[in-house]
Amino acid sequence: MTPPDSATPHTAETGPLPAYRTLWLSDLAATPPPPAWLWHGYLAPGNTTLLTSQWKSGKTTLVAVLLDKLKTGGQLAGLAVTPGKAVIISEESAALWQQRSHRFAFGGHVCWLCRPFRTRPTLPQWHGLLDHILQLHRLHTISLVVVDPLASLFPFRSENHAGHMVEAVQSLHLLTAEGLVVLLLHHPSKKPGTDGHHARGSGALAAGVDIAIEMTHCQRASDSDRRRRLCAYSRFDQTPRRLVIELNPAGTDYLCHGDLQQDEFTQSWHVLRMVLEDARNELTRQEILNDWPNDYPAPDKTTLWRWLDRAVADGLVCQEGTGRKHDPFRYCLPGQQARWQRDPLYLLQKLEKDDLKELRERLDMG
Repeated sequence: MTPPDSATPHTAETGPLPAYRTLWLSDLAATPPPPAWLWHGYLAPGNTTLLTSQWKSGKTTLVAVLLDKLKTGGQLAGLAVTPGKAVIISEESAALWQQRSHRFAFGGHVCWLCRPFRTRPTLPQWHGLLDHILQLHRLHTISLVVVDPLASLFPFRSENHAGHMVEAVQSLHLLTAEGLVVLLLHHPSKKPGTDGHHARGSGALAAGVDIAIEMTHCQRASDSDRRRRLCAYSRFDQTPRRLVIELNPAGTDYLCHGDLQQDEFTQSWHVLRMVLEDARNELTRQEILNDWPNDYPAPDKTTLWRWLDRAVADGLVCQEGTGRKHDPFRYCLPGQQARWQRDPLYLLQKLEKDDLKELRERLDMG
């Protein structure tokens, strides 16, 4: 028999021990399902998300678009947004947020705490702010708390101290335990890092949150390229692992270009199509690479194979051949063969290729 949770164990040395809530499988099964995602895959009620990106590269713009969507719900970058209220703890002035309000549908579902501290807060001041947010939640049913940015508002001077970062993330459990979503905006390390290691400071920060998102430029930073690449690490299967989003020309919403491979194909398809349009017959992968225009960076063989497979699957390109040594895959655009067949030179070349293929097969068999 398992003693009831109300039973408080004792020891001769320490006296009463604290009571802990012990969960068995039946208790887990009886746990109510979590509420719907606030932003599907990225913001989960009762969890903390870390968004790391270069300063002035669009973190606050992404938050502003999200706040707009929270008014009535809808979609952001192709992912569902549930209506809700938000509190923004911001290092920016109220005047800047007032300017943004002319472009976005901020309403009674958003409130701000602009520059709540004159200097870096002490730990008691930080906990006092969290208590204030909880009071707001009990009065107005808050869904989202945004800390923008973490470095200016957390009560610890060193981001490299693992213990401090763990303590900082744990302090947010005061909010997530009430079902709130916490979104932390953070800056990257000065040194270029690999995916999963962009966040500045101790790795304990990214390890301690539930979802870590890294937002980077798709290519070199450019005023004309409004695309951003999201790479996410999560405790949840629903989180998109890699996504490419693009801010619209008005700066009010984000389009979704799918995963990185899909965006890569979309950006390069016009060059591949141009190579095939200029062809006089079906081309192998190597022949496509040989004909690739010098004005565009050529893909490696594996990337080109991936693009061609996608183009064939989407019906953009026709494929012939078996892929064997003497019969490689050959590619052309739909309808090209009908035009080529009116060219006697094309028919002669095709007969020569078929004869050469048959000869090589006989030699291999013999």
